[in-house]
Amino acid sequence: MISPDFVVIDVETACSRTSSICQIGIVGYTDGIEVLAYETLVDPCDEFSPFNIGIHGITADHVLGKPNFAALHPELAGHLGGRVTVAHSGFDKGALGRACERDALPPIAARWLDSVTIARRAWPELPNHKLSTLAAFLKLEHRHHDALSDARAAGQVVLRAMAQTGLTLADWFAPPPSARSRRQARG
Repeated sequence: MISPDFVVIDVETACSRTSSICQIGIVGYTDGIEVLAYETLVDPCDEFSPFNIGIHGITADHVLGKPNFAALHPELAGHLGGRVTVAHSGFDKGALGRACERDALPPIAARWLDSVTIARRAWPELPNHKLSTLAAFLKLEHRHHDALSDARAAGQVVLRAMAQTGLTLADWFAPPPSARSRRQARG
């Protein structure tokens, strides 16, 4: 497998506890081309709330016999560890952290980027920067609340934002220039 420039992760949860991951999607990109697509259902070892089922449609029956997070941790660390890893908001990063804490596993060490922050810088004129709004604006194929589709859409947001702004992946780690520094640069 080609080593991706960056990977994008999305998770779905079974209930209000963010550690209750029941689906994971990961997409990796190299030179703007998708080189990795990984998805799995996960036994969250937790209850499924009607509210969450209503969002993503995943039930306890869907995850019967699927691996739990602890069993998947080494594979996830292999996909994400040491890489630039994108999530659309802090939710997915937080869910991974909570699942690691719950199972007494080491956190997955990655360099995190938030595609919401990237989208706000690239398209400040949008009324919001929800993934569904961005997918419609960018005319992306997208099935909201499916972990692989969400990860793929968030990856496309990053790629399109790079094209829109001319910023590189590394540039997104720097804070945006303040209005004052932009005025000073113009003289």
